[in-house]
Amino acid sequence: MSLAERRWLRLFTLCSLYVAQGIPWGFMATTLPAYLKSRGVSDAALASALAMTTLPYTFKWVWGPVMDAFTIPSLGRRRPWIVFSQLMMAVTVIVMVAIPDVTVDLELLAVMILIHTVFNSMQDVATDALAVDLLDEDERGRANGMMYACKYGGAVIGGAGMGRVVAEHGLVSALVVQTVILLAIMMVPLFVRERSGPPTPRPPLREIFDGLAQAATIRSTFVVALLVLGLNVALGVLYIAAVGLYVGELEWTQTEYTDLVGGLGLFAGFGGSLLGGFLADIVGRRRLIAIASIGMAIGWLIFAAARPLWEYEAVIYALAIWETTCTSVMIVSVFALCMEVSWPRVAATQFTSYMALSNLSTTIGYKLGGEALSVFSYTELYFVAGAFQILITSLVIFIDPTEVRRKLPLAPGWKLGPFGILTGVVFLVAVGVVPVLLLLLR
Repeated sequence: MSLAERRWLRLFTLCSLYVAQGIPWGFMATTLPAYLKSRGVSDAALASALAMTTLPYTFKWVWGPVMDAFTIPSLGRRRPWIVFSQLMMAVTVIVMVAIPDVTVDLELLAVMILIHTVFNSMQDVATDALAVDLLDEDERGRANGMMYACKYGGAVIGGAGMGRVVAEHGLVSALVVQTVILLAIMMVPLFVRERSGPPTPRPPLREIFDGLAQAATIRSTFVVALLVLGLNVALGVLYIAAVGLYVGELEWTQTEYTDLVGGLGLFAGFGGSLLGGFLADIVGRRRLIAIASIGMAIGWLIFAAARPLWEYEAVIYALAIWETTCTSVMIVSVFALCMEVSWPRVAATQFTSYMALSNLSTTIGYKLGGEALSVFSYTELYFVAGAFQILITSLVIFIDPTEVRRKLPLAPGWKLGPFGILTGVVFLVAVGVVPVLLLLLR
């Protein structure tokens, strides 16, 4: 029995692997920041540590061509990478038990989070490549919704679930429980095959890079890259601001914060992901991105204008649910659009490159969030974030999802052209230079 032959099995496998990504993500992005903030750690230190949960994802483009070209054929193209990275995710979580005091050893904690996220990003690349390899065209929107919903489900376990474990049994217990769950999920890809019959031939690296260069000549390829590079910046900034606002200024407890952001909020994300996956195939990817992103921005603007009402929990809950629902619908639609714009010849590598830019967008937001609070008030920050989000969303107008498949492959003797050069420069600066600078300036 193989994943290619059984739709339910491939969906179950892909969703399980996304749950595995979500558990440490929810823990490190929700429970751990609240734990540190409640013990007096500064916003700037939190921002630096939290940036490590996304920074390695900006280097995902490195894994794409490597995984496309190198594997163990008898085990499949993607399974060896998935199993190895999943194992190392579990190992890097349990090793955090050895940190004497995470509130004091923040540098060591940030390094451990960085190493863990390297393997988390590797698992993500291999899982996405498996999805691109196996999913039929008519199930991609729905499957993307289910997969990202399961990541939110995992984040609920890592957020609200592990938040409760930390509150009642301590940080070490939460790390041990996560490790056990991650190892259990590893058993799923370990005991299933990708395809029956002989292994799929591996394309040579030169062919992969030639395909990427051809894709870079298309205008929509460049505009999608700009869109995903900017779409999560405001979200990252406000995520840092929310920790300070809720746990600091509004004096919420750690458990109250994780119950909302890592619990109810993520349940809203779960529902939004399923809704987004369903609507993306009906409404259209671009239109749904615009609706969700601008809707989220309007929510921020209304929240900023309602500053006197922030003392009421219902207002905070309404924002958290609205924001997470819009975010999940937007992200699922972005995933589907990036798959649609990716040229089948190099789809796994091109899609991974887009996801690297998306994660860099969040990382930049986290880093800016630590500094923005020294420049803007919370009210001003929500106003600025809303305006920026509307501006960056306007790029969807210039994207033609069918352009890549219509115009490629190019005729023999093709030249790179202005869009190809510009796309290459933007990509290399974004995923090569900027992440290194962020790491050095941490």
